[in-house]
Amino acid sequence: MKLKKLIAVVLFVIIQQMVKSNPSNDSITVFNAGINGNNVADLLTRLDKDVLQRSPDLVILMIGTNDMLNTRNMLSINEYEKNYQVLISRIEEKASLVLMTIPPVYSPYIVMRKPELKWNETRPQERVDSANAVIRMLAEKNKCMLIDLNKILAGRGGSHPGKTSLFKNEANSGINDGVHPTADGYSVIAAAVYQRIHLLKPEAKRIVCFGDSITYGYEVEGGGSTEGQCYPALLKKMLEEGGRSKAKD
Repeated sequence: MKLKKLIAVVLFVIIQQMVKSNPSNDSITVFNAGINGNNVADLLTRLDKDVLQRSPDLVILMIGTNDMLNTRNMLSINEYEKNYQVLISRIEEKASLVLMTIPPVYSPYIVMRKPELKWNETRPQERVDSANAVIRMLAEKNKCMLIDLNKILAGRGGSHPGKTSLFKNEANSGINDGVHPTADGYSVIAAAVYQRIHLLKPEAKRIVCFGDSITYGYEVEGGGSTEGQCYPALLKKMLEEGGRSKAKD
C-alpha cells in the first residue's frame, strides 16, 4: 500500500513538471531580452543564450541607438551594417524575424550631453537616419518583416521638448533625455508590434524582444521584465487579451 502511494506521488510530481516544461499550445510566452547600453556587437555575443536557446517562433529586433549615439559603444555605419547582417542570418536559421527601425531623438539634448563629439544640432538625428536606412535596406535584402517604428513615432510628434512628447524630457520627466520612451511611448511601440504580429505571424507563441535599453524599458515600471510599462510587457498583455477574445468567439 505504501509503495502504491509512493508511486502515485512520484507520478504526480513528474506530470506537474511536464506541464510546466510543456505549456499549452494556446499559451503565449514573451521574453524581454533588452539590455541597457548594448550595440549590435553586444547582441551577437549573447544571441545564443538570450535568444536562440529559448527556441523562439519569432524575434522582434530593434538595435542601433547606442551604435549611433553612445560614445562607449559607437560604431561606424559600415561596422553596424556588417554586424547587423550577421545577426539577421543567424536568427533566421532558427526563427521568423521582425526588424524595427530605431526611434527619433531630440538632438539638442544629445549635443548638450556629449560636447566632446563637437556635433552640431542636426548630427545626432542624421546618425539615427543613417542607421534606419541600413535597417530598411537589410529588411528588403533579407525579405524580413519590417516595422518602421521611426516613421510611426515621428508621425506622433517625434521626440521634442514639450510635455506631450512620447520621449522622456524635462517637461514630462524632469530629465534632458530625448531618447527613451515614456509609458505612452511604449504603448505606441507595443501596439505597432502587436498589429504586425496579428497580421503576419498570429500563430507565434514564443516571442523574444531583442535589443537595448529601449526594449529593456529604461526607467519605466517593469524594466527588463514582461510586467509593467515596457513594450514587451504591454505586448504580452495585448497578445493574451487577443487570445482570450478569439477563444470567446
